[in-house]
Amino acid sequence: MPNRVLVATALLAGLAAALPAAARADALADAVGAIEASVQDVRIAGNWEQDGRKGVFRVVVARAGLPQTARLFVQWIATGVDGSEALVRSVEIAEMQALKLDIADFVAESDPDGLTVFVEVVDPKADTDQSYELFVEHDGSYRFGPASN
Repeated sequence: MPNRVLVATALLAGLAAALPAAARADALADAVGAIEASVQDVRIAGNWEQDGRKGVFRVVVARAGLPQTARLFVQWIATGVDGSEALVRSVEIAEMQALKLDIADFVAESDPDGLTVFVEVVDPKADTDQSYELFVEHDGSYRFGPASN
């Protein structure tokens, strides 16, 4: 009897190993597991609608280095009529990386013209904070600079 159990277990293990990885995998779990460790903040930042398409803005903050500095990305995620979602545009705010600062927090709001993001940054070398504004248009163009308040 024990031999039959061992044979059955070995047979099942062999069949499972022979299955294609896609048949055993959970694509969403695999994608989440593949997110770079440097990606440390992902937020939905409001809705957009343009040319008959609609979806949400996603803001992504990635951090690296010592002292830690941040990179900032804005993405457009479209929602299909069947409820599916797809990334349609991703824009890096190059000025943020050039500043070599860290992002302490941000607040975002969308409107018919695009997305506005108020970014609180910290200079990791001087332990000082500053505020920046980001205005993103639907075509991916943007303005980024010190806050005017």
